[in-house]
Amino acid sequence: MQQVTETEVFHACRTLFGSGLQLNRDFLSYLQPAGVRSAYRQKAKITHPDRFAVSAPIIRSKQHRLFQDLNQAHQTVLAYLKQRKHVSSGNFSRQYSAPTRPRQRQNDPFERQSRHRSLPPRPLQFGLFLYYSGIIPFHAVISAVTWQRRQRPVLGEIARRWGWLNESNIQDIINYRNGILKFGERAEQLGFLNQRQIRTLLYHQQSQQQQMGHYFIEQGYFDAATLNQLLLQLAEHNQTYRNRCSGQFYYFHRK
Repeated sequence: MQQVTETEVFHACRTLFGSGLQLNRDFLSYLQPAGVRSAYRQKAKITHPDRFAVSAPIIRSKQHRLFQDLNQAHQTVLAYLKQRKHVSSGNFSRQYSAPTRPRQRQNDPFERQSRHRSLPPRPLQFGLFLYYSGIIPFHAVISAVTWQRRQRPVLGEIARRWGWLNESNIQDIINYRNGILKFGERAEQLGFLNQRQIRTLLYHQQSQQQQMGHYFIEQGYFDAATLNQLLLQLAEHNQTYRNRCSGQFYYFHRK
């Protein structure tokens, strides 16, 4: 299977989700097939050539080309997700612009949760737990990731301050060709850091940022009391499946 490069998947994501999307590796780590399918269906309704059957030939030709590009982008992102899943299950890895404020939700998030999609039988990060529970849309997960990313220190900079990496090491890790892997995973594969060091760095990095739940409170998705209940539900769900995925600390801590 031909490898999908990071550049190719970023380009495909712009086609699927819109050119105003702020793309980064956190976005890719949260990307899920359900969100990709949803974005594809929405764009397909707008660009499908059948909607332009009575338009001028030049318009029909343009829409046909756009629809082909959309289909190709959809296939590229799905191929990337399969590739990512293969890497995560292998020997090494054990494992839009600023958002507009949504309208205040009038219905109870637990009522929305009663209509949720089936939760995947694996540990989930909080944003994905909310998405699969039907409490927030997928684009809100991406907006929250972007919001959170702006606050936290860069992993390589923490390691440099602690004397675990130097500038040359950091540049080698950044330039490492396997773009699917996160910074810590590449650092381990190159032999610059061990698992204990990466785990410590990840915990420290997370301690320096606001938790994602505060973003959803600010955006009016739920209140603080509901947040606490949802976190308890998440902990219960993850505890059920954590033993099956022991050692996958990269996955659990990808924020």
